[in-house]
Amino acid sequence: MANPPVRLKVLLREKHWQTHQTFCVEYDKAAKGIDSDLVGSWPSRAQFHRWLSGELKGLPYPHHCRVLETMLPGWTAEQLFEPCPPKESNQPQSNPDEPMASDVAELLATLEHHIDTPETGEISWGATARTIPAAKARLSGTRETASDHAQDLGRRLLQLQHERRLNDADITELAGLSGHVVELAKTINIEIAEDGTARLEYRFDMLNLGDKSQARVSREVWFEHTTGPLAIKPVPDIDRRIAIQRIHDTTNLAKFAFQISPPLRPGEWARVGYVCEAGKFDMNHYWRESMPRYCRRYEINVRQRNIDIAGCTATEEHPDGSENSATDSLVWDIDGKDAVMTLTRDHLRPNQAVTLRWEVIREPA
Repeated sequence: MANPPVRLKVLLREKHWQTHQTFCVEYDKAAKGIDSDLVGSWPSRAQFHRWLSGELKGLPYPHHCRVLETMLPGWTAEQLFEPCPPKESNQPQSNPDEPMASDVAELLATLEHHIDTPETGEISWGATARTIPAAKARLSGTRETASDHAQDLGRRLLQLQHERRLNDADITELAGLSGHVVELAKTINIEIAEDGTARLEYRFDMLNLGDKSQARVSREVWFEHTTGPLAIKPVPDIDRRIAIQRIHDTTNLAKFAFQISPPLRPGEWARVGYVCEAGKFDMNHYWRESMPRYCRRYEINVRQRNIDIAGCTATEEHPDGSENSATDSLVWDIDGKDAVMTLTRDHLRPNQAVTLRWEVIREPA
């Protein structure tokens, strides 16, 4: 039996964008709304063929992923390069007012249980394998047993499932995290120049499952070396306006908060982000990221200009101090004269950490 096509191929065919020429036209339209410098950066005909044939290992470069997610809203880059179920493209679109979801009564019971006393130690996160039957009752039929807040979160989770095409297990696990702010996705792009100076870009898809609006998020960033004070500013193409509030600065450490406007209300999710410049990579080449909250999908992309690398490793640390290799989800290569690396991890917990290391080949002195 032939392997199913990747979802990207199916979606492009549905829109009649499957030829390389047509695809490039639509790519440029989406790229223009993100960053005018990305116009014309579409893949070559050979690259485009590899994308559609399923031959691509891992994901395309980050800027391609950003454009594809804009071209095909509601799909993540990971989903676009997954095998497409045979009947998916023939199924009618779900009604957003009545999306398929976990059993509603069980969903509301889970939300109600965790809202007031959010737990951290025994939450099922990334371990749910069973598929719960589709909804048997409407939310409006459960008002007598669930609080208004639980009902509102339930409705928003069902809408989130429709918007991001999450499966029942994902939604059930998110319901178990009610009371928390969850990072649905965290993406870090690090561009390192030939002299080691770096530009760091963070993007978060944040979901507020708490009972209060989220208007301020504390963060910190650290570099072993810098070229001056760390400069931090919002990225322009995000869902909410954010302002950077500096809290504490040293030569190579910045503690700050980004303020979200309008605040993220309970049940809402939005994409926010910031850029940090003036960091520098010198002798040691690694990035360690500690998780302050639950993170469903973590991705770090590194491009270092005009170097070669001898190897690349990744580890995942757990709250109890143990660690395991994360190299199974690491892809690295040489693109022209640049070293490129991508590491992805799923279902991370607070106080976990992920470390990416690479060894640069240096010219003899």
